[in-house]
Formats: sequence, structure tokens, C-alpha cells
Amino acid sequence: MADKHMNSSYNCNPMESIPAHRERPHVRQFMPIQVENAEKKVFVALRDPSNLRGDGNSPVIPPELLPLLTIFQGERTIQEISETTGAPKEFLVQLITVLDDAGLLWGPNCDRLEREAMDRVREQGAFPAGASEAAGQDPIEAAARVKELLSAAEDPELEGDVLGIIAPHLDYGRGGKTYAAAYKAFASVGQVDRIVILGTNHFGAGDGIVMSRFGFQSPFGIFAPDSSVLDMLQSKLGARLFKDEVDLLGEHSIAIQIPWIHAVFGLVPVVAALVTSPLVPMLADDGARVSFDEFIPALRDSLASAPGRTLIVGSADLSHVGPQFGDQTPIGAEIRKQVESYDRSLLATFLEGNLESFLHKVTRDGNHQRWCSIGNMAAAKLVTGGLPELLEYSQSPEDLDPNGNALVSSAALALMKV
Repeated sequence: MADKHMNSSYNCNPMESIPAHRERPHVRQFMPIQVENAEKKVFVALRDPSNLRGDGNSPVIPPELLPLLTIFQGERTIQEISETTGAPKEFLVQLITVLDDAGLLWGPNCDRLEREAMDRVREQGAFPAGASEAAGQDPIEAAARVKELLSAAEDPELEGDVLGIIAPHLDYGRGGKTYAAAYKAFASVGQVDRIVILGTNHFGAGDGIVMSRFGFQSPFGIFAPDSSVLDMLQSKLGARLFKDEVDLLGEHSIAIQIPWIHAVFGLVPVVAALVTSPLVPMLADDGARVSFDEFIPALRDSLASAPGRTLIVGSADLSHVGPQFGDQTPIGAEIRKQVESYDRSLLATFLEGNLESFLHKVTRDGNHQRWCSIGNMAAAKLVTGGLPELLEYSQSPEDLDPNGNALVSSAALALMKV
């Protein structure tokens, strides 16, 4: 998986000129993945969520260096970091160079890699398949796996019109049954003209709404964008809506829904958006990006003007608890009970349909269980005007994490016409 290791014999001349973006290094978001070498020694691969290089390779460092990377925030010089941490300047230059070459440092190399990555998207006319291959790369096998999970799900016996669903965005191994419970709500819907997928921007730089005019590759073919809806949105909000579209390159919360959409509706046009939380202010109120409050009425009005039927999919996980997310205590039975108790309490407020009370409770409690998709859950409720109905609640299985490192909870909800 990862093949680019730190070179202990690196020869650096400290008198050489260091580019400004390396002199004050600012590391991009990355995913730390534990790996082992042939001697079973543990390292950490620094995976670029967007895979800007396009080769899947990641720099690999000893785990004890991870705390050092948290200092690379663009505020301190290499010399200041060296004096603070005791790390030799020559070693820091080496580490920073490796990060920069991998595109994990903000600066001209990262900018170049972003341009090249988006050039590949333009050439293909769609973003890479990515997480849409979660069920498998072979279209027949992938479709069979999803349909098997759907067929095993119970009929929710919903009364009334389904306007949308809330489904997980975690891996199928931990959330497959909950995905199936959500998409089973669409079983009797029939033909639709488009699906709006509202995702979460986990690792991208955009702090506003992120959309694109490109489609999404998948094992089943390209899911084309609904250009007419995008035209209406652009007429209301301008091209700034697509300003940070590179964030969609590695974002799984959109692509992970595609196999399920395909299983129920086939190659239906999609409208995809990464939705920021209404509780998190934008970094700069300069109009350069689209805010949550601007987006909701624009999307609602555009969909009302679009012909045919639209369904909404909110791609949302709930709590993220455990050492993997910064907690000190491993997950045990008591913590699982506490997480579920709070999850169900917060869900109950959401199910009442009172979004103001729901957001107030999240704010009051400091979102201490790290619900990561407040934005798209709120957006799905506001755009559909539907009343949420809980179909299933689940937590990631204990047997898949015997060390109690992480617990992720999720829910399947239907948004019903009032």
C-alpha cells in the first residue's frame, strides 16, 4: 500500500535556500493508517484522502513522529520547531520535503497536483470511482452483494410518500444492514428523475457548500450530473458553488451511496453536494463561497422548478467515539450503552421535526460524541420538509474492533411527506 519511507541517510545542506512554504510548513489533512513492514515493525502511512498524485502511494513514518506533524500549522519556522521540539533542523527539512513531494503540504506542489488531478477528472468527465467500489469492482458481483443485503432487510411498512432517506456513509462491513434498512424505504417508489446526495466534507479545504458539474464513475458506469438543476443553482449562487470541487476527489460520503442507488433506481442522474454544518461559521464572510443558509433555499427552489420526481439521500454517520478519535478510554460495554443513550436522545429531538431544538441541543452539548453530519441531516430535513421516521439504529460491531479503538454509530431514517 505504502512504499515511500523516510530515508535516514538523507543528506541535507542546511545552508541551501528553503522555499517559503517549507520554511513555515503547513500540513494538509491526512489519514494515518497503521502498517507493518516485513519484520512486523509498526509504521504509520500518511494517506492523502484526495490521492492527488493518483498513484495511491503514501509516505510512511514511525508512529512517534505523528505528534510532530501537529506543529506544522504554517505558524512556526523550521528553526523555531527545531528549538521547541529538539528535532534536528536537517531532519525536519527531510521530513518536510517528503510531505511536500507527496502533496501533503500546502504550497505550490500541492497546487500543481490539484490542477493535474482535476485535469484527469475533466478528461474522464467524472470523478474516480473511489468508494463506489466498496461493494466490489466487478459490476455483477457488486450489484449482487448490495441486492442480497436489500433482500434481507425488513419491509419498513411506511405509510405515505417517501421524500428521502438518511443512510450511513461508513464501510459496508460495519454498516451494510443499516444502509439496506434505509434504501428499503425506496422499494415501492418507482421511477425517479434524479437523486440529490448530500454528503459530508471530511478532509477537504472548502468551508462552504461544495458541488461540481462532473459526474461520478462507478462499477456500473458513470452517474451523470443533472445539468438542468446545476444550471438553476448556478444562476442563483454563481460559480463560487464549484470553487472547491477538488474536495470531491477523495470524499467517500457521496460515492459510497452509488451502489445502493444503482440497485434501486439504476443509472439515475445525481446532484451531489458536500454540506457544511450550520453550526460552524465560515472562515471568511467574504462571499467567496456558498454558505449553508444561502444553499438551502436555492436548492429547494431549484428542485421545485425541476420536472419529474426528486429524492434526497443524506449521507450521515452519527457518533465517533474511542481512542481513534482522541478519547482516552477504550470502547467497552458501558461506553456503548452511554453512546446509544445519547444518540437516541438526540435522534428523538430530530424525529420530532423541530430542527431548531435539535441544533440547540448539539450546540449546548458541544457535540461531544462527534456527530459528523449535522449539516446534511439538517439540509435533508429542510429541503424535503419531511418528517423523519427512524428505521434502524446501529453501532459498529464489537467483534470487528476487539481492542475497542473506535465506535461509529449510524441510523437509517425515512423522510416522510407531512
